[in-house]
Amino acid sequence: MSVRTVLAVVLAVALCSVSLPTIDHARTSRATYHAESAVTTVSRSMTDLADENAVPFGDDRESNTLDSLGARRVVSLSLPAESVTTGNIEFVAVGGVPENGRIPKDESGDVLAYRVGGTTHVRHVPFDVRVVTTDADHEWSVEPDGTPLVVRAPDRIDIALLLVEYRGKRTVLVVPSAEL
Repeated sequence: MSVRTVLAVVLAVALCSVSLPTIDHARTSRATYHAESAVTTVSRSMTDLADENAVPFGDDRESNTLDSLGARRVVSLSLPAESVTTGNIEFVAVGGVPENGRIPKDESGDVLAYRVGGTTHVRHVPFDVRVVTTDADHEWSVEPDGTPLVVRAPDRIDIALLLVEYRGKRTVLVVPSAEL
């Protein structure tokens, strides 16, 4: 083997070892951008609802029909799959933080969260946020406070944000649009 070949191989290995951390940082930055964009979209949609009137929504089943829900926004959350150019987005969560327990919400609202590169990022929103589901009879079931709606890459989901008055507080209900 010639000296030139050995030198070329050593130089190639050195360049790769120097550039890999930079490439990995760029992938993580791109994944963070996508996750932050999804959280910002949800946050802005919730803020848009603030000017609307909240409709009463309670534990009595009579007021919890599909027809009684007022102001709403539909948001599409689409997270890219991990690729050569995008790092892994572990989750985007609306209404809490999954797996690690709950980041305590402050007195004025709840949290939106995402995890990229092993780091969880949290954004506070000025609303109580509750996830709800419906059964076959279109009866609503409100999940316990702190139970988030979790989207994992490479999923795409449309969610409806509904502004209601729940237990005396202005609350944003989060419902997968497929359940409306």
